[in-house]
Order: sequence, then structure tokens, then C-alpha cells
Amino acid sequence: MNFLAELKRRNVIRAGVLYIGAVWALAQGVSQLGPSVGAPEWATRWFLVSAAIGFPFFLAFAWFFEFTPEGLKLESQIDPADSITQHTSKKLDRWIIAVLALAVVLLLTDHFVSRREADKAVPTAVVPAVVATDDKSIAVLPFVNMSGDAANEYFSDGITEEILNALAQIPDLKVAARTSAFAFKGKQPDLRKVGEVLDVATVLEGSVQRAGDAVRITAQLIDTRSGYHLWSEKYDRTLTNVFAIEDEISKAIADKLKVQFAGAHADAGNTANTQAHELYLRGLSLLAARGLGLRDAAVAFGKAVELDPKYAQAWGALAETEQLLPVYTGGDLDAGMARAESAAQRALSVDPDTASALVAIANVHAHRIEWAQAEKMFQRALVLAPGDVEVLDQYAQFLSEVGQFEPALAQIDRARQLDPLSAIVGVVRGTILMGLHRDADATSQIESVLAAHPDFYPACMTAVLLYSSLGRHADAEQQLRAVARHLGVDPEAMAVLARGIADHGARAAALSSLNSAPANANIRGDSLLYAAFLTLLGDHDRALAQLAVFAARNDAAAGVLLWTRTFDPLRSDPRYKALLQKMNLPYQSPAGSAP
Repeated sequence: MNFLAELKRRNVIRAGVLYIGAVWALAQGVSQLGPSVGAPEWATRWFLVSAAIGFPFFLAFAWFFEFTPEGLKLESQIDPADSITQHTSKKLDRWIIAVLALAVVLLLTDHFVSRREADKAVPTAVVPAVVATDDKSIAVLPFVNMSGDAANEYFSDGITEEILNALAQIPDLKVAARTSAFAFKGKQPDLRKVGEVLDVATVLEGSVQRAGDAVRITAQLIDTRSGYHLWSEKYDRTLTNVFAIEDEISKAIADKLKVQFAGAHADAGNTANTQAHELYLRGLSLLAARGLGLRDAAVAFGKAVELDPKYAQAWGALAETEQLLPVYTGGDLDAGMARAESAAQRALSVDPDTASALVAIANVHAHRIEWAQAEKMFQRALVLAPGDVEVLDQYAQFLSEVGQFEPALAQIDRARQLDPLSAIVGVVRGTILMGLHRDADATSQIESVLAAHPDFYPACMTAVLLYSSLGRHADAEQQLRAVARHLGVDPEAMAVLARGIADHGARAAALSSLNSAPANANIRGDSLLYAAFLTLLGDHDRALAQLAVFAARNDAAAGVLLWTRTFDPLRSDPRYKALLQKMNLPYQSPAGSAP
């Protein structure tokens, strides 16, 4: 009791409370401000460890020393009659109250700001709100890598991908597409908000811990409307049977959703090679993002099929990538189509039901103006993979290229429902609306994509053509500068095109830049895009000459532009009509051919 009384007299207890309160407040400050100044995630943890180590030393200091009017002195050097510990205790009480109040304020701030930031971090869908959410709907959020090794990130993503693919094969189950689901990676959003954005009733989330050949996967199914856990499970397995784990999880979820599981994880076309599988998944991420990353996607898929030449899914993805590469990197389209056809045939030789390979073959037929054969391949792919966003997107592009805009809009809306956050789906929908001359809707759609992806090349270039046709020349110039940033070229050489479209007096300089400036070589390499800018700049004869090149090369990859306002000045010209006739456009699907 005498010792306790002495602790109180020397203010050791108050000092300890003050220390704990200060550490609590400072830890919250470090945690909240750390990300803003680039502090590593472990900074808060090590601050707390250091504070814990320092706590007994601080108590010892409070025991042996006292603050006096003459400064800091040892307790043994102070006459009890001269001690002012009672006065010091009142000051400490005030400091304790202030520190604890600050800590509470920081705690509340962190709670409300974190909630607000989490809501902001949830990507905004470009689709209008759906009145009723289908009960049989799910989003598979990226499983968290708990292995402590960034190298295992692709493995945890792979688990997510495979479960997502397996669930997508269930006939009556709506599954949010990978692009939209992976938009939440690294975030901690309110799952109710996820449900609203992706229009799903349930969310599957989980984690993966990997140590050598051992892996532990946890998964939980959550109702997005109530926040209740519907199901959870833990799986301890070895990597030799990881695909069986994916099937096991998928079946359990399907049972909970009371839908019939279709036995989706067939062996044909897949691989037992873990390294090939991870390369395939890495390529899928790059393929979905489009852009210059397609080069790395092709490399990843190429390495995957080297490791497993019977990996049909990787061959199919490689075929799709080879077709897209020339569009995004300015390569030779004919050579790209040839490589794509070869890869697609390899895929189909292993598994004739590889939907991605069928899509690639369909695009090869479209490149050759073989519209009916192309549509037949697309429809077969849709029967095999009705919920595959890439198939829906490519089919919608085909329909818009041949002038069937209402059916194209229906297909792209299906894709958008499954993948509301996809940039490319949003751009394709915008171009279809341009073909329908629904200018306000097209503008709203393209601008929503630009708001989320300001440097996405297809969105920027589409906006340039749209704004130019609508007389919004300053906005067109801004987007041309964004295109220049993407391509790494002189922005002034591209910006001059917008000024030439806006001002007849500046057209000579704009045409000179378009026809010869290195910065505009990418435009000149695309005969249809080149013709579009020539038309906007009033050089109709050269525009028609470029359209003849476009038709002769069967370069129909971006044929949707033929139907937009960009080419309205040429539409009545007999030469323009003859070019459409040469390409058998517009094309109408045979009656009863819809999938």
C-alpha cells in the first residue's frame, strides 16, 4: 500500500496513462497520414512495438525524476517539503484529458473518413440503376493474398479467376465479369455498395495462404442486401489438386444459391501446369485492359502454350490478343490476323468448343468480308459461353460494323450488365450510339468512360471524332493531346488537327501535319481513321482514296465509323456508295439466325 501511495505521489500512474493516451493518438495519426506521405504499411506496427518497449523506461523515468521550478531533478535530491508533485498532478490530469480527447477525435475522424473514402473507392458503374436485383447473381471479388509474398499475387488472382469461370458456366446464374469484379482489388468497399454497382445479390470473397506446396483457401458468401454471411468454408490442400478445390467451392456456392451446377470445370482445354496457368491469368489481366499492355499479354500467352502446347484456353486468348495488337500498336493487321488464325486453329484442334478461338476465327472471316461465316462463328461462341463478356463485346462490334445497330446495342447492353466497369465495353457502346446518331447518349457514354479512364486510347480517339462532328473543337483538341500522351508523340502536331477542323484558315497546316508529321503516323497507318480526319478537314477526294484502301484490304476492324456523322459529308457521293457495295454493306443476318 505504501508503494502504491508512492506511485500516486510521484505521478507515475498519471504518467503511464498519459503515455498510453499519447501513443494511441499518435498511432492513429501515423495510420491516417502514413499513406499520404508514402509511409510503408508496417510503419504503424513498428511504432507500436517501439512504444511498448519504451513504456517501462518511461515509468522508471517518472519514478526517479521530478519536474521542479528549477528544472528536472532526481527525486532523491528533493526535500519532501519542497516537492510540487501535487501541483504537477493537476497539470498531468489536464494533459491526459486533452490527449484522450484528441485520440477520440482521431478515432471518429478515421471511422467516418474511411467509410467515405471506401464509398468513393467503389468504382461508379456507367449503367443506370436496376430496379430489382436477380437473387441468382454473384460477384467474385479478388481473393486476398495472405502469403506475405507479392510473387504469390498471381496465384491468389488465379484462384479467383478459376472460381469465377466455373460459376460463369452455371446456366441460371448471373456472374459479374472479371474486369468489374477486379476493379475492387486492394479496396475495402461496403459490400452493399458493391451489390448496387455490379447489380448482384451476393458476393464471394476470400483469401489465399500459400507456403511451398501447401495452400489454405478461405471463402465466404455474403448477401449484399442484408450484409449477412450465407456460407463460409476453409480448404487446406496441396497444389496438386488446386483445380479440385475450385470445383468444390463453386459447387458449394451453387447449392446455396439453389441453382443447378453444370459441371463447368472440364479438363479439355485447361492445364495441369501451374506455371502455364499463372502466365495465362497474367495475360488475361492485360488483355482485359487493352492498350500497349497487349504486347506483354501476347508474351505471357506465348510462354503458357510453350509450357503446355495443349492449353486450348491460352491458345484462344493468344488468338484474340494477336488480332487486337495491330489496332492498339499500329502493327500490320494482315500479319496479326494470320497469327491469330494459326493460334485459334491450335486451340480448336485441342478443344473444338473453345469460345475465344471461335471469336478469333469469326474476326478473321469479318476481315475477309465473309459476313455470314463470321456471324455463324460468333453465334456458336455465344451458345458455348453466353455469359462471356468478351464474346458479347466482339459480336456487338461485328454487328455494328455491318450496320446492324439495334441488335448490336442489345448485345453490348448484355455485356455491360455483366461488366459495368469495363472501359472497352463502354467505348463500344458509345460508338454504337454514334452509329445510331443518338448524339446525347453517345456523348454521355463516352464521357463516363473518360471520367474513369482519362487516358484510355480508344475512348480518347472516339471522343475526338464525336466532339469534332458536334462542333466541340476545344474538347476535341484536349482529347487529341491525351492521345499524344498515350502514344508518346508531339501533342502540338496532333492538336493542330482539331484547330484545322474548327477553322478553315488553319486547315492547310492541319492537313500538312496529318499527311507528314511523325506524330500522326499512327493515324496514317489506319486507313479508316485517316479517311475520317481527311473528311473532317474537307479533303474529300483523298478521304475517298483512303476508304478505297480500307475496302481493298478488307480492313473492317473499325467499320462502325462508316456509319457515324464523321462520314456524313461523303454519304451521297457515288464513290462512297460503291465502296459500301464492294464490301457487301450493309449486311443483314439470315432470318432466324440469332443465337
